[in-house]
Amino acid sequence: MKLLRYTSLALMLALSACTKKDDAVDNTFTNRLTFIIDDNKFNFSAFSTALGRTNYKNQLLNDGPYTVLIPDNNAFITAGYSTDQSVLKESSSVLSNLVAYHIVYGTWELNKLPFKFNQELTAISGSKLYVTRWVKDKDTVTTINGAPVLSSNLQASNGLIQVINNVLQPMLHARTGEVISGDTSLTFLNVALQQSGLRDQFYNDDVYTFFAPTNAAFIKAGYPSADSISRTSPETLKALLQYHFFAGRKFIYDYILTTDNTAQTTQAMNNGNALKISLVKSGIKYTGITMAGEGNKTAAQLVKSNVMAGNGVVHIIDQVLNENR
Repeated sequence: MKLLRYTSLALMLALSACTKKDDAVDNTFTNRLTFIIDDNKFNFSAFSTALGRTNYKNQLLNDGPYTVLIPDNNAFITAGYSTDQSVLKESSSVLSNLVAYHIVYGTWELNKLPFKFNQELTAISGSKLYVTRWVKDKDTVTTINGAPVLSSNLQASNGLIQVINNVLQPMLHARTGEVISGDTSLTFLNVALQQSGLRDQFYNDDVYTFFAPTNAAFIKAGYPSADSISRTSPETLKALLQYHFFAGRKFIYDYILTTDNTAQTTQAMNNGNALKISLVKSGIKYTGITMAGEGNKTAAQLVKSNVMAGNGVVHIIDQVLNENR
């Protein structure tokens, strides 16, 4: 009888231990990144919808670990996806590239990185991401490709979530020259680069930031057609274009982080001359910049910012920058 009682007790303990182990396994699995993202519909429904159109939804059920950079729903609205339905209408290839650019292998606690600009991470797509951690007005700010991090280190059993305020545009081009030549709004600029002899400079490994005037900007500046640019001397165009780029990678939010309370600063361009940069406010926060040369009657506005390439970043603007009074 004693043996029977001990055997029954051992069986009960074994079953109890097994149940606890199963519960632990289930709890770990249900706290994986995919489920955490799905459960946060109020903030992450747009990203969850995009994720569901890709194979990465299943991948985020694996052990990982992964760090997922999630643009909140407001970020998707700003990017042109007004509802989850508009995300569903996007092509699966676009969504797959987008989602892949927002996932990084490993656990990255971004708030523990050094205070430094543009520290490289690699997305699972293979493209680079650039993380900045800096102090602005006594507040520590972290950005990814110039997009501020809104909330850090949300825990999942197989990784972390970092919430950002912008949808990061996947790096589609290896070179800034390809960004310019591939954009139909920049055909005049592309012709100017070829005519000036500067084109090859943006197809090598040197890193540049380029303020790129649109076709409309060139027309406004007195170049009514691409042919008119082709008829302009290479020296004239070279002098003009040298005032539109500089060495190094600089996102728009980098200016916000480094500009003092005057909300104005300067940027040394490739020809050594300074471009005036002014911060732009939306409500109580600085969200962008304008830029003006000595000869610009009004400041140039951003048309599109932070267009990534492997060797730099392009900001598309609505005026040709003029350094001459």
